[in-house]
Amino acid sequence: MIAAQIKAINRKAVFDYMRTRSLRDGEDTSKAEISKQTGISAPTMTKMAEFFLDHGLVEEGEESSISVGRPAQMLKVKPDSMYAVGFLLEGIYLYIGVVDILGNIIYRKVLKMEPDLLKVLDQIKNCLLPAFLKESGIPREKLVGIGMAMPVSYSTKKKTVSNGPLVKIAEEVYIGEYLEELERKYHVPVIFDNDANAECLGVGRKLSLFAEQEDLLLLSLGTGVGAAVMLDGKLRRGYHEKCGEIWPYILSCDQEQEMSWENVLENQLCLSKIFEKHHITYEDIEKELDKESKKQIVEEIARKIAAVIHNLNSLLDCKDLVICGYAVVLLGDLFLDQVKYYLKKLSPDGQTPRLRAESPFSGVSGIAGLCIEQEIQRILEK
Repeated sequence: MIAAQIKAINRKAVFDYMRTRSLRDGEDTSKAEISKQTGISAPTMTKMAEFFLDHGLVEEGEESSISVGRPAQMLKVKPDSMYAVGFLLEGIYLYIGVVDILGNIIYRKVLKMEPDLLKVLDQIKNCLLPAFLKESGIPREKLVGIGMAMPVSYSTKKKTVSNGPLVKIAEEVYIGEYLEELERKYHVPVIFDNDANAECLGVGRKLSLFAEQEDLLLLSLGTGVGAAVMLDGKLRRGYHEKCGEIWPYILSCDQEQEMSWENVLENQLCLSKIFEKHHITYEDIEKELDKESKKQIVEEIARKIAAVIHNLNSLLDCKDLVICGYAVVLLGDLFLDQVKYYLKKLSPDGQTPRLRAESPFSGVSGIAGLCIEQEIQRILEK
């Protein structure tokens, strides 16, 4: 490994330690403490501190007089050093947020949209993004990236989206020119990914603050149903970039029906169809359903999603399992409790994953966070 690579790796280790310390404990850090915790020598640490200060990644905090002798100069990550904007589409809702270098969403909003991916992308480019940047008040020169997470399969190699019937993507569509045009317009990288992958990255980053990064299984229940897998703290994409694509799961082996849309998991867990079946609308859910109607919907979805979780985790055996998406927001704690109940019933040995729910804004944080990490890495490799 060449010296420049080693230097970038050491800088990354130090910066990640400072950022984690700031997020987890809300504390500044001295150069001596960083050296002790990371194993970086004091002279090297002094050079690194100068590098971070020169590039605006950190700033000096107040001097600490806890130890005997000369007060230690404290350092802290500069939260307003850079920002990225993230978009996540789920059903009829578009979640938007500005994320800072610490991963905090400092400005957010939710808009109702027609579930048509190409129309949404066009609106983001022509009106939503410029209006949102103006509203948020972030300096344009501090914008380092734009991230978009959408409920479709995405090929990073071909720059194509596919498998999105619920957002009117019936066949493979090339979006490379669109992404390039956006990059030229705003002079920053644009990152596109699947919604579940983005949510998994956001949740994984949050969990890593308090424990070593381990395995994580995430289910996204919004437009349809999707999943993402994190193994040893790294997002698993798969050979064909389709790891976690559970929407086409076949529910029956009947030869005549097995390849039909009616027989795939996505159709069975499509919220709009379930709501239609119970003669309710999204507006009814938002206002407050009567208890009996809500109980029936929760029961139907919880039984099916618990079976999916049980089957997936029988293979992966992850300790942490997260359900994300606006279904969680709309259906609340009752839904999560019912999923836990059915998981226990399905488990022969009573061992079930540690289950938690997360907001769709985890996906906003995750996709914008990719932009932030890319910019940080670019700086650290100088």
